[in-house]
Amino acid sequence: MTMFLDLDAELAKGVEDIVNPSEKARGTAIPGLDLDNNPAARSDPKVAAKLRRAMTMVDSGKAAEGARIVLKLLDTHPEHPVVNQAMGMALEHLGRLSKALEFYERSLQRDPKNAEIYKSLGTLASKLGLLPAAEKFLRIYLRMNPNADGGAVQLAAILRDQSRFEDAIELLRQAIYAQPDNADLWNAMGTTVMESGEAGEAVTFHAEALRLRPGYARAAHNLAHALELTGDVEGALTHFKAAIDNAESEPDRVISTHGYSQVLLAAGHLADGWDTYQVRLNMHYSSATNFLIPAKPWDGADPAALAGRTLVVVGEQGIGDEVLFANIFRDAQKAVGPQGELRIACEKRLIPLLKRSFPEATIDRHYTVEREGRQHRHAPDLFKDGKAELWTPAGNLCRAFRARIDDFPTEPGFLIADPDRVDAFREQLAALGPGRKIGILWKSLKMNAARSKHFAPFEMWKPVLKTPGAVFINLQYGDVDAELADAEARFGVRIHQPQDIDLKDDLDGVAALGKACDLVIGPMNATTNLTAAVGGECWLIHARPTVWTKLGEPNLPWYPNARSFTGERYRDFRSVMAAVKAALQDRTAQAA
Repeated sequence: MTMFLDLDAELAKGVEDIVNPSEKARGTAIPGLDLDNNPAARSDPKVAAKLRRAMTMVDSGKAAEGARIVLKLLDTHPEHPVVNQAMGMALEHLGRLSKALEFYERSLQRDPKNAEIYKSLGTLASKLGLLPAAEKFLRIYLRMNPNADGGAVQLAAILRDQSRFEDAIELLRQAIYAQPDNADLWNAMGTTVMESGEAGEAVTFHAEALRLRPGYARAAHNLAHALELTGDVEGALTHFKAAIDNAESEPDRVISTHGYSQVLLAAGHLADGWDTYQVRLNMHYSSATNFLIPAKPWDGADPAALAGRTLVVVGEQGIGDEVLFANIFRDAQKAVGPQGELRIACEKRLIPLLKRSFPEATIDRHYTVEREGRQHRHAPDLFKDGKAELWTPAGNLCRAFRARIDDFPTEPGFLIADPDRVDAFREQLAALGPGRKIGILWKSLKMNAARSKHFAPFEMWKPVLKTPGAVFINLQYGDVDAELADAEARFGVRIHQPQDIDLKDDLDGVAALGKACDLVIGPMNATTNLTAAVGGECWLIHARPTVWTKLGEPNLPWYPNARSFTGERYRDFRSVMAAVKAALQDRTAQAA
């Protein structure tokens, strides 16, 4: 401990979460400490030697030990800019981002001519979600060091995070003009145009990055992703394989394997796809949930092992995924048999719906906390009697019971909506007057630059909303007052707000309302999954030609009552919405 830092207290606080989700996904490396080219470091060889030893430990995964060496140097050299910079780097490696920022600022104050500190500040500010500050620091860094490796790539990423795609493209265009053989720049250009929604153009840039650097795993991964978005499934599989084979780290290999698994499923290779999909549980996958379950895991490979056992199925991923995988709960119930027991841990808002739908199973909630940037999930109430023998994440049921399309049920409605609430909502909707009652939703609750490109802009709903004979009901949760007012003012269409329901938290009510509507139209999310799962008719709007949940079929096998609308290319929303309009006109005409 020094007057500047109580390291043990900082370590006890744990890892701070990265605020910027794009930064979390990118996994930007923490800049290293360039001791050889820093005048302040060269001025004191003894300090430089100790810093070199400390940073070697930090870079090798022993950040706490390295930090203690730097801390001792800080006692004797509190004004040394490089010592303060090293302390910031060690703290950043330890996940103490706010405290790292303090030491980077101390270093900057003591040596504002050190270009590397601006890069460190830019990287950290991006993690903390301080994007304008991150941009400012990186622009200074590039002015001081215009040919620096990775500087333009990193700045372009921060511009992308602010949805400033044209600025990012212009920055990279100039950088490529100066360094036309730099594969990293071509790869970054591909990522930028892909995030702007132009997956077809991205293919060209990622392919050029691979031409310049054969075996470039990240470019292969990005090319595979771009090809998947354009509908080239076989090309995507080929390049995901290359990315896996040439991955530079285990996290890179895992994320490419996850992409590969989803393309296998999108292509209809169910058995191989579900086997490979196990990678979603690998802790090197950034989105993997850490399940804290006190029972033997079952991986879905041997369904016969369930006979007579007490199995706990734990919901995974989001609410829509929990609903989707509930398609298989009856198969699990049959597999454990009358001598066994099925227990289901679900999101608490799903408990009433699942209890009604699976009366023979024991239903309770799971608990989820986010710590150190990862979800940790457990379900203590289903294990406290000590009788649970096996547990599995819900997705593993697919491996056992959905290895072929023929394994999916052909009758709609594997969940049961509250019949009294369905009747009440039908009465409410009938009071709106004649016409087909069409529930609509159009976006995600969490919208940012990365997510917004997967949803049709509200403006493109105008032709659908103008359909004669349709009465529209809002099923979109969140703040939608502006869109509803816009629809009435500019489109001349009133979208009715349902009464007696909280569209975000009353999921049992959402299921009943979806069932009460004649039709629900929207992207695939919790609401459309709930509607389709209880047997309501649902039309799904997809941003890409291939969707892994379609499993190579024209429509989702999970929901016989759901119809998918996709374009011929990525984000072909104009033709998608035109097709929805035509289909809806046919539907309303039939009712006339």
